[in-house]
Amino acid sequence: MLQLSPDRTRKILADAAFRELVSGRARLRWGLSILTLLMFFGFIALISTAKAALGASFAGSAMPVGFAIALLMVAAIIAFTGFYVQRSNTRFDELTRLVNQEFGR
Repeated sequence: MLQLSPDRTRKILADAAFRELVSGRARLRWGLSILTLLMFFGFIALISTAKAALGASFAGSAMPVGFAIALLMVAAIIAFTGFYVQRSNTRFDELTRLVNQEFGR
C-alpha cells in the first residue's frame, strides 16, 4: 500500500481531475438530496393543507389522489438513484481511473 506523504497529498488535492471528480460528485449528491427533501417536505405540506383533495378519488377509480402522488414520489426517487448510478458509472468512474493512473494505486 502506498503511503501518503504531505507532499503527495498536496499533489493529489491540486490535480484537476481529482478536483473535478470531487466537485462533480458533491454537486450531484447535493442537488439530488435537495430535490428529494423538497419533494418530501412539499408532500407533508400538501397533506397538512389539502387533506380533502388528497383523499378524493380519481374519476372511475378507487385510488385516492394522495396515494397516486406518493407512488409518483417513489418512482422519482428510483429515477434519481438510477441517474446517480448512471452518472457515476460513466463520468465519475472515468475520472477515478484517471486519478488512479496518475497517482498510482
